[in-house]
Amino acid sequence: MDQQIGELADQLEPVTDDHVSKSIRSLLAAGLALPSGMDPDKAPDIFGFALAGVSSCGVQKATTRIIRGEYEINRAFVPTPPEFAALARKEALAIRADLNRLQLTKESMLDARPHEKTDAAQMAKIRDLVSRFKQQNPAAERCYAAPVKEPMTQEQEEYWAKIAALPPAGGQNETV
Repeated sequence: MDQQIGELADQLEPVTDDHVSKSIRSLLAAGLALPSGMDPDKAPDIFGFALAGVSSCGVQKATTRIIRGEYEINRAFVPTPPEFAALARKEALAIRADLNRLQLTKESMLDARPHEKTDAAQMAKIRDLVSRFKQQNPAAERCYAAPVKEPMTQEQEEYWAKIAALPPAGGQNETV
């Protein structure tokens, strides 16, 4: 899972100026013209500025989809720098979502691991805290130690016996 997370994180690395130039050259080689009024010598810098911080995979996917004509845009021209950046960011969303999903899965798997057993010192500390709480809050004793007014039926005894036989939650074998 760490390998998959690493691969997705690599794909989401910001685009480099070299990658931007390569994408623009690919679009021009495919027969698309630069937006009207744009100086061809300044195009890589302008597109580089617009694409700063955008992932390389987003730029690559957007370039591929523009060349294939998969967007509802003017297919005779390279999209303007802001349009191209928006398309590239949109293409990176799926990768970003996959990365987030994997990270959350990894975190939940780590949280689901059995916790260490409570040692004797921790148990003594817990008992001491409970005892002090009971001394300081005598009214609270009534909440969890209410007297039973009538005896349990056979059915109730069986029900509570089944519950008592269940293993503790979280894999811990000791109780407070």
